[in-house]
Amino acid sequence: MGGIGRVAAWGAAKAVVARYKPSTLISAGVVGALSATLKVGDVVRGREVIDADSGARFTAVGGDSVIVTVSSVSGPAEKRSLAARYKADVVDMESSAVAAVAREHGVDFLAVKAVSDELDFAMPPVGRFVDADGSFATARFAAYIAMRPKWWSVVRQLALNSKLASLNLSHEVEHLMEVLENTKEMENVPRT
Repeated sequence: MGGIGRVAAWGAAKAVVARYKPSTLISAGVVGALSATLKVGDVVRGREVIDADSGARFTAVGGDSVIVTVSSVSGPAEKRSLAARYKADVVDMESSAVAAVAREHGVDFLAVKAVSDELDFAMPPVGRFVDADGSFATARFAAYIAMRPKWWSVVRQLALNSKLASLNLSHEVEHLMEVLENTKEMENVPRT
């Protein structure tokens, strides 16, 4: 549920809160690594989320990584700058919006992310194909890439990276949901 970027994430988080009244909001998705030690498929949980545009900082439950949220896809130079400026481990485009909704509604916030692109991965210009609502213009992107052979192997690698990241992320979210459900059940057990 959601899309790419803050607007889509904010809208999805607001809809979840309005419909389900959760006690916890989870931002799950893919990120770029800001550290050479993080590799494709690695899963991180945030302890802090920083919005690079506003400077707002949010606390996340149960993690040990710092996530910085930006407005556009980052390449190697931008990643190094973000790592230095914010002492962050990973970069995404959504976490701060979900964290803001969690804060607004007084619910816990978790961020679970999987690395799709390592520190030195040169991203294709995908940002120009993300609409204002967070939708990805796949056909326009494919037409653009088709005419630029220099990006073919990069896009293929990104697809493979994203597949591994998504698989690992889904396993981690499944485990997290089980833990949260068991914790909730344990809270309802009468104590003697």
